[in-house]
Amino acid sequence: MDFESVYQRYFKDIFLFLRSISASEDLAEEITQETFTKALKAIDTFDGRKDIRAWLFTIARNTYYTHCKR
Repeated sequence: MDFESVYQRYFKDIFLFLRSISASEDLAEEITQETFTKALKAIDTFDGRKDIRAWLFTIARNTYYTHCKR
């Protein structure tokens, strides 16, 4: 799986999702970057049973909620 193409294809979707639930564009951008960093580190654990887009959205959502708890 070419992670660069995944990044290019889904960056905007993830960013817009995070922008819709966060208070600021800067925060949404920061968490989007963190989402893709986490996804890159965990790409070997992605088994393909779920859609990669859904997997990325799950990472994004969880990263956002973790940030809110801090």
